Amino acid sequence: MLPSRDRCSTFGPTEVELLHNIFEQILEERGIESSGEKANEIAARLISVYQSGVRDVEMLKTLSMRSRN
Repeated sequence: MLPSRDRCSTFGPTEVELLHNIFEQILEERGIESSGEKANEIAARLISVYQSGVRDVEMLKTLSMRSRN
C-alpha cells in the first residue's frame, strides 16, 4: 500500500506510475484523446483527488471524472 501523504507536492516513482495508469484507463474507457483540454482537466482533477488522500483506484477514477462546477 502506498503511503498516505496529505497535499504532497511531489510524487515518487510508484505514485507517478499509479496515477499514469489510472489516467490512461480513464481516457481509454471514455474514448478521450490524450492531448486535449478534457484530458488536461481529468489529469488535474486526478492529481487533486490523490493529494486529498484518496487512494482507492475506483474512487480516484470516479472522482476524477466529476465536473468541478
